[in-house]
Amino acid sequence: MPSNPFDAFFEPPGGPGEKKDQPEPEKTYPPLEDHSVFPENGKESLDEILEKNMAFERSAASLSKLLSHTNAVDYEPVAFAGNTLVQYLIEIHDPHDQGSMGQEKAYHHFLENKFRSIIVPMLELAKLHSEIAHQFNEDVDEHYYSVEKTDVQVKSDKELALDGLLFQRKLLGNAARDLNILTRALEVCEVRLKKYIDAGGDNNISSSEQALIAKNREYLTAGLEHQFDYSLFTLNLLDEAALTFRFFTKQTLSQYLQRLESAFRNKA
Repeated sequence: MPSNPFDAFFEPPGGPGEKKDQPEPEKTYPPLEDHSVFPENGKESLDEILEKNMAFERSAASLSKLLSHTNAVDYEPVAFAGNTLVQYLIEIHDPHDQGSMGQEKAYHHFLENKFRSIIVPMLELAKLHSEIAHQFNEDVDEHYYSVEKTDVQVKSDKELALDGLLFQRKLLGNAARDLNILTRALEVCEVRLKKYIDAGGDNNISSSEQALIAKNREYLTAGLEHQFDYSLFTLNLLDEAALTFRFFTKQTLSQYLQRLESAFRNKA
């Protein structure tokens, strides 16, 4: 039988028997990036900051009391107490002189314990402060918007958040000041220990032991023992003025955050 001339219009290209083309697979697209301004827990960023500020203040209460009880200022060395050249020229009364080698070593150990009692809780609060400051800098600006609060309430909450950051900065600055005082007191104590080197009798100390005491103290007061450069929180005159007049703009905060990055030595 002759072939139907119209079969060609209904056969796929290539003639009968050839498989028809498979349908093209559906195109897939990568998931859209999540641009949500809300964290996974559903809380707005400003609310999270206020909650963290409250957590900081609860923990700060114990450190504030500790700073009061530590009385670091009572151990502040008198002027030129650690300067052997000046002491050679003029007699300086040092009220912290313990009178013997054994008492000086005990006093040195006493000051080290005071230092550690401050730096340990200070480190934890500094980490929380750094977290809060970074979140405030990244999420809260003049364009911050809340779906649940009025503009007036948002402005009030931003002021509360800023007040919290200023309080944290002051507290950490006070702790750093006390650590600096204790550091100077320890250094002067080590100078007093030098006069007992090879003194003989009960007051004798070797030069190697005195040097080792100084080396171990330096490891502590440089922040290496706790991997924390607390000195970055020391308040200078400009810092004091900025805190007094609440001069904490986005620009100054960004500069401050750059300093915070190097405070935690073992930060991953």
